[in-house]
Amino acid sequence: MSDPLNKNERFMKTLTDFMPGMAGYWTKELRSSFANREYLNWFCMSAGEMNGIHMKDLLGSALFAEKEPYIRAALAGEIQKFEHTLTKSNGETKETLIHYIPHLEGAEVLGFFVLILDITEHKHMEAALIAVAEARQRALGQELHDNLGQQIAAIAYQSKALEKRLLSAGDANSAKIAASVAIQAQHAVMQCKQLAQGLLPFELESNGLPGALQELASRISTSYDVNCHFVCKYEVFVDKGELALNLYRIAQEAINNAIRHGGAKHLIITLTLENACLCLSICDDGCSFAVDTKLTTSSGMGIKIMLYRANQIGAMLKFLTRAEGGTEVRVEMRAS
Repeated sequence: MSDPLNKNERFMKTLTDFMPGMAGYWTKELRSSFANREYLNWFCMSAGEMNGIHMKDLLGSALFAEKEPYIRAALAGEIQKFEHTLTKSNGETKETLIHYIPHLEGAEVLGFFVLILDITEHKHMEAALIAVAEARQRALGQELHDNLGQQIAAIAYQSKALEKRLLSAGDANSAKIAASVAIQAQHAVMQCKQLAQGLLPFELESNGLPGALQELASRISTSYDVNCHFVCKYEVFVDKGELALNLYRIAQEAINNAIRHGGAKHLIITLTLENACLCLSICDDGCSFAVDTKLTTSSGMGIKIMLYRANQIGAMLKFLTRAEGGTEVRVEMRAS
C-alpha cells in the first residue's frame, strides 16, 4: 500500500513545479526546505544543492543585506510584498513581485513561504502607459500653444480692432461688447499658455528640476488662488531627463489631488539632497484621504500613475497624514 503522505507530497511538488513563478519555503533559521522547479532553474541548482542552504549563501551578502528587513519582518509574522529586479550570473534579468508569507502555528512563526512572480511584461506595460500619457500631454500642450492659443489671440486682436471701429462710428454700446470679448479672449489666451506650460515643462530643459518646480509653484498660486511655495535650501542638480520629468509629474499630480480632492489652500514643495538621498515632498493643509497603494480597482488613475512613475525611477512613494492636518506626498530615492 502506497504512503498517502508521500503521494500528497509528490502531488504538491508537481503542482508547484507547474506554477508560473518561483515558490519556496525557508525555516526560521533561514534554511531552504523546499523549492519548486522554477526556483531551482533560476539559481541553477539541484534539489539536493538547494535543500538546507542558508539564504545568505544563496543570495550573497549584498543582496541578503538588502532583503534582510523584509526577512526579519516576515519572521515577526508580517506578510511582506515588494518588487525587485532579479539578475542571473549570465546577466539575464527579471522584474519580479516577491511575497514573503509567514508560516504560523498559533503565535509561533515556523518559517515563511516565498512566492516570486515575473512581472517583467507588466512593467513594460507600465512604461508604455507612462510613455503614452506623456506623449498625449505633450501633444495637447503643443496644440494649446501653437493652435488654439493662437486662434484665441487672433479673436482678441480682432475684437480690439472692432471696438475701435465701433467707437469711431459712434456705437458706444456695441464697442463696449467688443471690448468685453477682447478682454475675455485675452484671459483665455493666458489660461492656454498656463495649461501649455504645465503640459510642456520647458523649464526642465532650461532651468532644471528646481527651476521647473519653482515655476510650477508660481503658476499654481496664480491659477488656483492658493499659496504654493517651493523650498530648496541647497543646490540640487538632477542630470537625468527621465528622472527629472517623473519627479516633476509626480509633484504636479500630488498638487492637483491636494487642491481638487483635499481642498488645500496652502502647499509647500520641498526638494532636498542629503546623505545621498534625494527627497521630493509635497505638503498640503487639505483634507487627508486614504490612499490605496496596492493598485486595486479602487485606486484612482492619478495615484496609479504616480506609483508607476516612482517605480520606474526606483523611488519609494509615501502618502503620509500630517500631524498638523493635511497630507504629505513624499518621494525618496538613492541619488546615483
